[in-house]
Amino acid sequence: MHTKRKSNFLEVGKLSDHLRKANLEHDVVNNRDLYKIILIKHGHIKIKIGDPVHKLKGAGMYFLAPGQVSRVIDFDKQTEGYCVAFDTDYFLLCLKNQVQLCFYPFFQIDKYPLLHLTKSQWEKFESLLTKIAFEYQNRTELNDDLLTKLYLNVLLIEIERLYKLKATGAHGESSRKKLIASRFRQLVEKNFLNVRKVSEYAGSLFISPNYLNDTVREVTGQSASEVIQDRIILEAKAQLVQTELTVNEIAYQLQFHDTSYFCRFFRKHTGASPQVFRETNHF
Repeated sequence: MHTKRKSNFLEVGKLSDHLRKANLEHDVVNNRDLYKIILIKHGHIKIKIGDPVHKLKGAGMYFLAPGQVSRVIDFDKQTEGYCVAFDTDYFLLCLKNQVQLCFYPFFQIDKYPLLHLTKSQWEKFESLLTKIAFEYQNRTELNDDLLTKLYLNVLLIEIERLYKLKATGAHGESSRKKLIASRFRQLVEKNFLNVRKVSEYAGSLFISPNYLNDTVREVTGQSASEVIQDRIILEAKAQLVQTELTVNEIAYQLQFHDTSYFCRFFRKHTGASPQVFRETNHF
């Protein structure tokens, strides 16, 4: 069961607080739109992410994508670091044409979820985290929040650069189901405006629609159609916040031929009308 949580969410906290709340006995499913980066300064953690169990000692980080199953099995009581959590809304409502989160390799569920750091690498990331936390805690206007989001983008870009340098072929091995779910998300990202049917994505992956749906649900906690719908809503939010297009024009851009249907669709998935969402979030 996913906990209901306010959207447009960011949290930077102490790793010790995160570990103190960890359930060492049961697997936990990450919220369906929440991304987490756990950075360790020193100490060690033994964690299960998906099926494999990983050990991280000393400076490093690990990553959790939406719907991913994990469990902290053991950790050193002296372990220190940070836990950064944010949702798709918070990341998206910042820049036009930015890289979508599912394309960062460390957030792809078929990729290796750990990264070991040298002292200098840790210090670089700690400096960025300090800026993110300071700007977020001291924001007074909407543009202050924009600066926090820009720092978050820089953090992800720096992590991606290092991850690509350190990633190995052996770490890239994964189960077929995780690979299918990851490829499906990337296909949706590229084609959601024109391809809405699960059967068409299944055809591109040379599997049956039922198998695709069952696989995506098993890996991510969402059905394939929910993934598609979430991506459409994400784009609608971006258009409402980042452009001056009318609601009618946005509905047309998103291939809705009936604006009233688009408004009902948007309200069903967000709890607000497009206009109210725009007035609440527009820069």
